[in-house]
Amino acid sequence: MNSIDTLPNVNIQSQGLVSEKFLNLDIKTFWQACYWVKNLPYGFNLNNENSLILFEENRGTCITKHGIIARLAQELELEIYKNLGFYQLNDDIVTGVNAILQVHGLNFIPQTHCFLEYGSYRVDLTEGNCNGKNKTIENYDFVIRVNPDLTYKEEEQYYINYLKQYFSIEPKLAEIGIPTILQLLETCNQQFKYQCSILSSRSSPAFVTP
Repeated sequence: MNSIDTLPNVNIQSQGLVSEKFLNLDIKTFWQACYWVKNLPYGFNLNNENSLILFEENRGTCITKHGIIARLAQELELEIYKNLGFYQLNDDIVTGVNAILQVHGLNFIPQTHCFLEYGSYRVDLTEGNCNGKNKTIENYDFVIRVNPDLTYKEEEQYYINYLKQYFSIEPKLAEIGIPTILQLLETCNQQFKYQCSILSSRSSPAFVTP
């Protein structure tokens, strides 16, 4: 992944609801907005469908963090987009996942992660956050550009569509079936939260500024 400094830096002008939110916080440049979002604690939001919730809850996930910056980029007419990447989740990424998957004879389960796209650059605003992962995701099997905010149904449909492409990579996934895979995915998501709670108890988050 690339650093925030690879993105264009412009002054934030009042061009819409999102830019107004940042200006009200005395955040005046695009880089400052990115660092502010990156420094927010990683945490699941009550509603992922509207990234403005970051300003209410002062936390976010890859979905809402990259969603709000992609919305700001739209208002400022910057060619920065939210991407949805599909990767193979196992113990290398989140400790404890293999024990969940091995019951079904799986070595991995397809998982998604969001990040920003700017030309050939990729920027992850959750990198360094306490998100339960052992490392930053660098390699993806599939990557698609998506709207800044997605409904739950849209996100699930993207997952199901690309899950079918994984059936040729791991035939056992097809045998298990989509409903069971979605249940396994939810269990793995709980493991993310558990690992995050362990990691956060060991160290305090590091804050970065432009």
